[in-house]
Amino acid sequence: MRRTLLTLLGAVAAFGVLTASYATAELPTDGVSTEVSSPVAN
Repeated sequence: MRRTLLTLLGAVAAFGVLTASYATAELPTDGVSTEVSSPVAN
């Protein structure tokens, strides 16, 4: 029972880390797009 709970907790933690890293990797791309769009708008 304890092993099952630890496995599920580990899987959720790993998914959370992957999601967080993916979201973090996406932020600079959005920032670059915003910076590129801003001079065009001006």
